[in-house]
Amino acid sequence: MDLNAFYGVVSAINFTLLGLWWVAMRDRPEVGDRGASGRRMAYLVSLQFLIPGTMALLSQVAPDVPALWRSSFAIAGIAGAIGVILLAPMVDRIRDGGLVAAALRFIVAPLYAVVAVVALFPGLPKALHLGLTPLQVEGILLCLLVFLGVQIAWAVHMAPRPESES
Repeated sequence: MDLNAFYGVVSAINFTLLGLWWVAMRDRPEVGDRGASGRRMAYLVSLQFLIPGTMALLSQVAPDVPALWRSSFAIAGIAGAIGVILLAPMVDRIRDGGLVAAALRFIVAPLYAVVAVVALFPGLPKALHLGLTPLQVEGILLCLLVFLGVQIAWAVHMAPRPESES
């Protein structure tokens, strides 16, 4: 598949998922109504779609200028890792959120870190004999991040309502 087409699809999917997350939050206002912590959790979940979508969008601006996609992916990888590290303890506090919080800490945060590492060291895929270009490796990582982002949103949205609101 052409990488421009791939990143265009990934961008569209992520911004669609972001819109769906906003709609889902209207269905579960108590998630955001738990004060600053609830709003922060809803926002950090939204970053799971906003960051990959923005990365994919920026990769299309000037694909022949590697410094652009590399810098945007490095910044996004760092921001994504920080976001999931901040999100993990919040998810851990919701009932049955322990497994998702562990996935955030031990799978999603490292994936975002790998996004930043590949962007900063684009020769890494070749050095590891992966047979893929750096943008192809980043594309695979984005697919994994989108999949995991949907799982995170599902877990937060489908968490049991607090006892007082049931």
